[in-house]
Amino acid sequence: MNITFKQLSVFVAIVRSGSMTLAAETLFMTKGAISQTLAELESQLGVRLFDRQHARLYINHEGQKLLPVADELLSRMQGVEQLFGENSQDTQLKLGCTKTIGSYLLPDMLKGFKAHQGWLPQCTIANTQKISTMVSHFEIDVALLEGPASEPNLICEPWLEDEMVIIAGKNHPLAKQETVSYQVLSQERWLLREQGSSSRAFFDNQLALHLSNPQIALSLNAFDAILSCVAHHLGITFISKRMLHSSFYTGHFVQLHTEQRFMRKFTLCYHKSKFISPTLASWLSFSRSWPHS
Repeated sequence: MNITFKQLSVFVAIVRSGSMTLAAETLFMTKGAISQTLAELESQLGVRLFDRQHARLYINHEGQKLLPVADELLSRMQGVEQLFGENSQDTQLKLGCTKTIGSYLLPDMLKGFKAHQGWLPQCTIANTQKISTMVSHFEIDVALLEGPASEPNLICEPWLEDEMVIIAGKNHPLAKQETVSYQVLSQERWLLREQGSSSRAFFDNQLALHLSNPQIALSLNAFDAILSCVAHHLGITFISKRMLHSSFYTGHFVQLHTEQRFMRKFTLCYHKSKFISPTLASWLSFSRSWPHS
């Protein structure tokens, strides 16, 4: 058996893209070369690595067994290239994070990390469900999530504590009340994140339990749009308190205080079979000590 790094690179590229055409674009190869390389790999292993359905390829059980090993071998090779290549600063670390973290924590983190390490990771920002899936499929190396991931193959370390609060426009009728009852909040129009986001899940599993049939007026996938609607008095929302500290929103919103506080944990997540390369180790170490790094 003579498996090459080219074959493993093609295999991982197909897993991440879902098609030979996109894998070919990623690796600057022809589709024919991609198909031939995959066929050679499957021939050497004696198994099919994908189930084929029309133009898409879906990784099967045999492919899932190979994926962690292929990812580790490619990561080790990239480590060698970084040590001895001409452009040793060109690191390969793919970071994913949820939208709250990406908007309100990530910029400061990247600034501090760049000062310490001299390079920046490639970043993807999406909702928790999407980012968790990407980590699970080895599409990204590490993630910062709002709460734990549901995938059983991920390691999720507690990272930072976060408080979720109810906010309204500064001129909202409830703005001057010292405490707002859940009965009153049940009558309000709620503007929330979409299903699949941690913020929406936290509302559904925590605050909504205290409300009587809450009215969800809008579900949007961007907090900026939600806050704009709140500012225009279209309803109230439930967001991370960190957002209220942003200079963009100072003076435009007020927090509506309830009988209790709603706390959650941000988590640092990576695949339990993920090879901890030097670049990944440096990010994990930095994240665990941030913001005191």
